[in-house]
Amino acid sequence: MVHAMIAVETPFESLVVEQALAFAKEMESAANGAADGKVLDLCELLVLSKGRQLLRTILTGAAQQQAEAIEKKGGRAESVRVGRPVEIKADRHEPS
Repeated sequence: MVHAMIAVETPFESLVVEQALAFAKEMESAANGAADGKVLDLCELLVLSKGRQLLRTILTGAAQQQAEAIEKKGGRAESVRVGRPVEIKADRHEPS
């Protein structure tokens, strides 16, 4: 078994490493358990489903980390332009 030391500096980095390692273990297990001639197909299906979930988790973590950093700083001071109110008219047809 190969041992490696990975130093993470933030909770987000820890999340990414843990999720990537879990994904790698699942991929290895799937590949090792696949029938002859089905390894690529099975791994491809795993990448399409679990790989997307891994990317969503990382993206969510990155966005959350950024939001928390902004909140700690007191938020961004930005001006907001307000437009004129818009009247929306809808045709109401009674069912016949």
